[in-house]
Amino acid sequence: MISMINEDIGRLSRLGFSSLPECLLTVPKSFRDYHDPIEVLPLPNTGESHYLALTLTERSTYTRQGKVSDELKGSFRAVLRAADARGERVQINVIGKPAIERWMHPELGTVVNLYGELTTFDGRLSISNPTLVAAEDVGRVVPIYQGRTNQVSAELLTESIGKALPYINEAACLLLEQTLMHEGDFARFTGISDPATLLRTLHAPLSVREGLEAIEVAKTLSVKALVNKVFANRSKPAVKGSLLRIDREQVADLIHRAPFEPTDDQLRAIDEIVADLRSPFPMERILSGDVGTGKSFTFMVPAAASHLAGARVAIIAPSQILVDQLASELSALFFEIAVKKYTSKAKVDISSGIIVGTTAVLSAAKKEGIVFDLVIADEQHKFSVSQRKKLLAPHTNFLEATATAIPRTVALVKLGGMPISILSQAPVERKITSRIITVKAREKLNDFVMDIINRGGQAAFIYPVVNGDANASCHSVEAAYERFRRVLGDSVGMIHGGLSEELKTNTIRLMKENGIKLLVASTVIEVGVTFPNLRVAVAVNAENFGVSQLHQLRGRLARKGGEGYFIMYLTKPIQQPASDRLRLLSTCSDGFRLAEMDAEARGFGNLDIDGDRQSGSARMLFWGITLGRPEIEQGAIDAGLIPAKQ
Repeated sequence: MISMINEDIGRLSRLGFSSLPECLLTVPKSFRDYHDPIEVLPLPNTGESHYLALTLTERSTYTRQGKVSDELKGSFRAVLRAADARGERVQINVIGKPAIERWMHPELGTVVNLYGELTTFDGRLSISNPTLVAAEDVGRVVPIYQGRTNQVSAELLTESIGKALPYINEAACLLLEQTLMHEGDFARFTGISDPATLLRTLHAPLSVREGLEAIEVAKTLSVKALVNKVFANRSKPAVKGSLLRIDREQVADLIHRAPFEPTDDQLRAIDEIVADLRSPFPMERILSGDVGTGKSFTFMVPAAASHLAGARVAIIAPSQILVDQLASELSALFFEIAVKKYTSKAKVDISSGIIVGTTAVLSAAKKEGIVFDLVIADEQHKFSVSQRKKLLAPHTNFLEATATAIPRTVALVKLGGMPISILSQAPVERKITSRIITVKAREKLNDFVMDIINRGGQAAFIYPVVNGDANASCHSVEAAYERFRRVLGDSVGMIHGGLSEELKTNTIRLMKENGIKLLVASTVIEVGVTFPNLRVAVAVNAENFGVSQLHQLRGRLARKGGEGYFIMYLTKPIQQPASDRLRLLSTCSDGFRLAEMDAEARGFGNLDIDGDRQSGSARMLFWGITLGRPEIEQGAIDAGLIPAKQ
């Protein structure tokens, strides 16, 4: 029994639950009133389902080969006939062995209670796949729950909630813990005496109206929980050693070294970051800069200033390619500062200088007992929350730089819980055109790419898989590379994560030197890599990429200014959710707005201060509650966290 419960919890964790009692923090999607069944058939084809009491008169089951008389073995369809109180007959069609098995138990001539939609077919009344109401559900209001497609069935969630009801007191305590509320505060806010009463009403209401009212309370409570968590996130104490004695005149000198005119956004962001670093409260700030708005320079100035003030500084990047690029740019800007690259195979002293590395810095710092005073994570969506925390001591200042904020961050930002510096202006003028193209336009696409190359530009084709074995329906990097090489020869380059660092570094160098005209790549190039002459990027089988990936890939274009073309190429028809995602990319080029819209579509993540979840499967408070951005924002406005819109 215990092993079965543990197995269920393992699956329920996909909904954000960590224990059986916690699954009581679920809101039903609807309720069914099984108090008074209808004994006379209602009008058909109304689109409504009804609770009916009918007398079962006939039953036959069918295999795929033919009719089987009243037997379950080998059957895939059952046809039953029933009559209402007036004797009017209706045909009941049941598909699937589990459903058929349930309908084999009632004896002919007995009254059965069922829930379904009455329709007509060939002039006959029929009901397809109705719910056979269990005897224990007759005479009560039954909640209907929603699982997660292909992950957690509604049946498993329903069964687990039934098992959890004896532990309702423990679930009530979990509800208070997750809302950060005292029981008295809960009673005053909801008008309900205690959390256990709310949970009982959700899962065993006396009427449908009572259940629906409980759902509304759960919604308002979910917003209140978010607000409370933000207040907790903002109420951090001063920590000794957090303040960095940065010289503002030195900051101004570092800014003047830029090879371009910094934007007003960059100057304001640098000032906000420096102000945080010069305070006794550990910084936890987001630097949200759309691709091409100069995030790297914006965080490099405070990094250099902190180092010159005696602080230990680490910049963490998601790949060696980006580590090489950041270290090179940092050294070129601030020649007097020692910049050290650290990757998994490096043998580098990380006790001095500015350390630029991959997450390999995590284990190296722990091994050598080094604690950083400032940690900058470039492209935060590439790191887990637990990875980032390994680099942070209580006094450590932390800056997250991102071109597309993750949903957890978006939610915190919208509620005012985490300070944010936004870069929306680009130091250079760029015009990027985004288009969705199907296989029918393949020849026109190839002609367009060749025209760009013949005019001196570079092109990149990006594939979701490296070789065809991973997904037979997708084109792959290696197959495409061979195909392009037969046409363009040595002017074609290839890069993906499976290549050696030496090969990847050489390919990056050739691209920057214009030695490669067409690059065939995986998403290894999506983050931060600068190819000054790249004019067109084609994401092949674009439906297999996420919003963040596509936006980042688009950001590789025209990095030094001018025009660029981002093509989302579809080789086959795609499903609606993917189609909506691509249309979103084609109409919106603002990274932060994309993050907001993506968060609305996917759901906000866990907002706990110590939460590890970033999106999707995490509950905000109740599983089954859907909160839109307007509701969250209004809750934040009511709490005084953010100003009302004018």
